Amino acid sequence: MEKMTKVGLLGAAALIGAGLAALSEERIREFVNEKVEAGALSMEEGKAMAEDLVSEINKERLNLEKNVVEKIHATVLKTDKELADLEDKINELKIKELEDALEKMKSQQKTAK
Repeated sequence: MEKMTKVGLLGAAALIGAGLAALSEERIREFVNEKVEAGALSMEEGKAMAEDLVSEINKERLNLEKNVVEKIHATVLKTDKELADLEDKINELKIKELEDALEKMKSQQKTAK
């Protein structure tokens, strides 16, 4: 896999995580504001609750991003190894084919003499 593609996958994973975190943070703040407006929480309690929840979501997002990056990295390494192995097999087959063709040519030369 090309390096640009690898970087693209990692970047996409990071952007997805950041997008989900931003969406979650917005929803949390909306929820807390509704509770404050309804009188279920004081402003201080709402602010503390929102900060705690956002902090927790950010920790979870970072863990998720880390896991995704690790999985992508492992997959890329495995794919690179498999591609290298296939390239080696193809080269071995080409060498064998060339050796067989050379032997055939030698054999034809001997019978022509």
